[in-house]
Amino acid sequence: MEPSEKSNQLHIHISMEDRPGILAETLESIVRCEWNILDIKQFVFNGLLNLSILLDGNDSSAIDSLRKVLTEYGERSGLKIGIYPWKKENRPDAPYKHRSVVTLLGASIESTGLLELTRTLALRDINILRIEQLDYGDQHVIEFVIGTRQTHSSVDVLNALMRFKEKFQVDLAVQDDTLFRRNKRLIVFDADMTFLQCEVIDELGKLVGQGSRMAEITRKAMTGEMDFKEALAQRVKLLRGLPVEKLDELFERIPLTPGATDLVTILQYLGYKIAIVSGGFQFFIEKLKQKYGLDYGFANNLKIENGKVTGELEGEIIDAEAKERILISLAEKEGFTLKQVVAVGDGANDIHMLARAGLGIAFNAKPIVQKHAHASINRSNLELILYFLGYNGKDLQELRELVKRKENLRFS
Repeated sequence: MEPSEKSNQLHIHISMEDRPGILAETLESIVRCEWNILDIKQFVFNGLLNLSILLDGNDSSAIDSLRKVLTEYGERSGLKIGIYPWKKENRPDAPYKHRSVVTLLGASIESTGLLELTRTLALRDINILRIEQLDYGDQHVIEFVIGTRQTHSSVDVLNALMRFKEKFQVDLAVQDDTLFRRNKRLIVFDADMTFLQCEVIDELGKLVGQGSRMAEITRKAMTGEMDFKEALAQRVKLLRGLPVEKLDELFERIPLTPGATDLVTILQYLGYKIAIVSGGFQFFIEKLKQKYGLDYGFANNLKIENGKVTGELEGEIIDAEAKERILISLAEKEGFTLKQVVAVGDGANDIHMLARAGLGIAFNAKPIVQKHAHASINRSNLELILYFLGYNGKDLQELRELVKRKENLRFS
């Protein structure tokens, strides 16, 4: 109900050890005194109740009556009841209308770390509006809803927290607090050193005795020191004469990044579309797509003649701009807004893709990449991404059990 122009508003705050019936008893007093309820919030933390109710009334004389009734009720029930006059401008979050969600993730989060985080936010006039702990088992995950007076980007906030992140060795995500934060529908992975725990082209280089040279060119390409297309052409040329059978053998021993299989299985259960968009080679990406039931796979095509690699490529080069175009086209094809897209990558050729996605995650990435992403993870566990999607520890346990049950039924 909207308050009238001549209304009086009160904020009622009740705290004490929780039990059934407190809210009903409180509402009985409010209704008896003929006050209207504008807003109500309640939560229980470790068995302690925190209940806030915003009331509206047209008769100022009714304030004393309500105060008397609630005070007597509090004395009888052993509740702490605060009654405060309230105006809209009194709301502490009112000037901080531009909201984001900061997700803090670590094996453990020290009290000194939380102190420094809150100080860092306060020094930048960033107000903390709500805090929720998502997990405190094997992972310690805390979610902060923050507000600023001026419009900001999630990347701006993340960059402001980078020194804190590095000092306390935690992972961070900063996202706009909108309905799309928990409604992602498409995830796009880079392959090498993201979905896969190696650089495939470097492994190919070892097979032709060019491992050191290949790795050095790859390093320069991933840090942005060398043009990606030029680096790719140089590396592919080194593969000339490599038999196709060696490619098949390599695929069988390519390691997935820890958590990749569980993440894919859970996201598929939730109805996500999953794509790999790689600056690597379609030969391997197509096999990954088929093996794990992925929806899309895009990469560069090695030219093969007479069962051997020619040292050349065929078709479009999948560089940074191509990755960005593919991400956008997949979202359009599936009918999703870009705010519903997650992109995950580690190299300079992933920067455009990460920036265009609603949530761009720099995964064990170079510093230049982390500066352009909304989130960063510096541990080799892709399943941690689920926390950034808003799931808590209880949710993840339930999802794992549901997926396992589904798999058992499929093979029974």
